Amino acid sequence: MDPAPGGDKRALPDRARGRYVTAMDSWKLTPVAQQKIIQLADYQLKVQRLHGLVEQYATARVDAKLMEPPLRRAAEQLKVLFTGAGYGPMAQLAGAMAIALRRGGPVPGKARILREAIGSLRSQIETQQRITSAEGRVRLSPQDQPD
Repeated sequence: MDPAPGGDKRALPDRARGRYVTAMDSWKLTPVAQQKIIQLADYQLKVQRLHGLVEQYATARVDAKLMEPPLRRAAEQLKVLFTGAGYGPMAQLAGAMAIALRRGGPVPGKARILREAIGSLRSQIETQQRITSAEGRVRLSPQDQPD
């Protein structure tokens, strides 16, 4: 990679703006953005738990129907959390997972639907984290910057 203009080899490219960021550019997150990122990280853990349940359901060696109530409960709890936090599309996806579990049909078909929904939830959470960290940045004033 080419060094930054001016020859500063410590500079890193900031692709979003097409310029280089040096150590002189200092940013921090606002308290609101920090709270949102912490909240999204918590949601990520809950989605990970749901993913574990989905994989257990998909690879169940015994009756897979026994796994449906805990899966449905976890999906409905996620729906409530996302709705309360104002993440409507993610809440709708979690609700669609609960509905898919209620309907009849073969387990492999349901497992495929649930896996796709988990992947979509993960990508939406990551996107929301990136948006929050980009919008919640504020430049440090010169007196706040570390020496």
